[in-house]
Amino acid sequence: MSRPDNKKRRKRILFFTALIAVIFISWELINFNTSVKEAEKSKSRDFITEWTEQNASLVRYKADKYYDILDYAAKFISKMPLDDEETRDLLYENFSEKATEFEYFRIIGKDGFAAETGRDYSDTEYFQTSMAGGRGLAKCSSSYDNGVLLSVPVKGGDGETEGVLCGVLFGSRLSVFKQSGRSVKYTSMFITDGNGDCIVGRNTDAAFGSNIFADLEMRELSVPLSTIEFRARTGVTVPFEINSDYGNKMAVISPVKGYDLYVVTIIDKDYVLKTGRTYQRYVLFLTIKILLALAVFAGGYLHFQRQDRVYIRNLNRQLTLNEETYRITAKDSDLCVFTYDVETELIQFLNDKYLELGLDQAQLSIPVLLKKIRDINPATCSVIEEILQSVDSSETSQSRKVKIRAGGKLRYLQFNTTNLYDESGKVSRMVGSIEDITSLENNMLKLQKEAMTDLLTGAMNRAAGTAMINQLLENAPDEECVHTFTIADLDNFKTLNDVLGHMWGDKALYEVVLTMQKHCRAKDVVCRLGGDEFVVFMPNMPRQDAEESLQRLSAKLHINYEKDDKSVMISASMGIVTTERAGATFQELYEEADKCLYQVKRTFKGSYHIAEKSI
Repeated sequence: MSRPDNKKRRKRILFFTALIAVIFISWELINFNTSVKEAEKSKSRDFITEWTEQNASLVRYKADKYYDILDYAAKFISKMPLDDEETRDLLYENFSEKATEFEYFRIIGKDGFAAETGRDYSDTEYFQTSMAGGRGLAKCSSSYDNGVLLSVPVKGGDGETEGVLCGVLFGSRLSVFKQSGRSVKYTSMFITDGNGDCIVGRNTDAAFGSNIFADLEMRELSVPLSTIEFRARTGVTVPFEINSDYGNKMAVISPVKGYDLYVVTIIDKDYVLKTGRTYQRYVLFLTIKILLALAVFAGGYLHFQRQDRVYIRNLNRQLTLNEETYRITAKDSDLCVFTYDVETELIQFLNDKYLELGLDQAQLSIPVLLKKIRDINPATCSVIEEILQSVDSSETSQSRKVKIRAGGKLRYLQFNTTNLYDESGKVSRMVGSIEDITSLENNMLKLQKEAMTDLLTGAMNRAAGTAMINQLLENAPDEECVHTFTIADLDNFKTLNDVLGHMWGDKALYEVVLTMQKHCRAKDVVCRLGGDEFVVFMPNMPRQDAEESLQRLSAKLHINYEKDDKSVMISASMGIVTTERAGATFQELYEEADKCLYQVKRTFKGSYHIAEKSI
């Protein structure tokens, strides 16, 4: 035990350390208070920029959603006569305003004429864009509050554009500006098209009209307007300041990726500076509070130290009782129970369950234990060391999971430990148990595998296959290698089901996947998209080897099935595309491979077609 003068010396050191800390913290807070105004201004600019970019992402998400609805509706009417009233009735019946949020739809023929309105739209920019295969966008009227018109092409069975489907939304459907509090009256926010015309907006300043670029041209800007327009059109978020007779503003223009749209935020600069002054007063009050808190801490420190010692003593008594309970119940327990003495570094097992772990002694030193564990499973040694080092942790109880291979089997073990403390608060002993949770872990792994697998065929399901392929596509293939993506669609599968029965169809699906898996490498992905459509993905493979491999696979997938006097031959039509770059996506490859598959289906089923160019 320490002498009294040593305790007094430690208290004096503690007091002077706290005093120095108080002086240092106060000095730093005072210095911070002098610069908080400029710092808050910079922080506000960054916040407005980030907020505007987030709003731009939300606008993109909403636009994608509505275009996807239009694409689906266009596909729905693609095989119907576009100038027929019944087509319009079916469109409105299946894509109501309640379900899609579109106010109304307009079907325009390839000649630009809309039978519903009797007008010619061939000169409109959105019609020309969609006829060229793109997505069009325009204001529905001269007032940006009234609506937004979206358009997509309607493709026929041969892939040619047969017309254009338009959908009209209230402008508020694209709005993402929801804000409450005092800042509402200081902030103006807009969504504009590529020309700067406002589509959606909340204007709290009469100085800004319906075209942002036209309004900015009449004001003094911190960045030239030509630079702002150029950077915005090239996809860069542009923060800048506005100085005019109407007051000083902070503004941000952020482009919506993939669309000719911009999100604009304009906030009163004086409001930002006022917020900074509010923070200055807050910092001053915070300094005073910290000083008072440190004074209270100095007075209560010794009291809490005494309470801690009492708590540790009581806790140690309770834990010692727990240890005795461990010793009494260990003999009949299914768990391997042990104690660890920190001073002697000895581990004592309290029952004979340690034999199941491959150990042969009831008492072991740490070096001997680690050597024996290393002989069983080297990878487990680091985990065992972490468990023993946890005696220095502030947590009384801990739980860890490890893997070992003992008796020729892989086993999962759960380590649960509890620390015992001495009067000084240091850990003197550790008691713990080891539980075999192998069955539980194996069941969890089995459930995870089943969640990723198509139960009928044993191939990856669509969700798991898509995720795995997208992950592999993040890395570029090696030099002179490619990633190869194949869509395989079975021929005569419906005939097989109709002639021989669905059980033979299920058997065929299983055998097709089995053939694909046997033919592919371990790292290749075989995925069932649904029905009789499959994807085979071969990453990082020389182009010539990939083509030869798929040629052999195509030949193997000609399978004949016979029942009684009936016979059906199935085969696989395959569309193949390759990529040599990193960052390609499943969807990109699928769309290109689907085009190749379509050519095979039109010409010679049971064969394959490889895209001439990699994407």
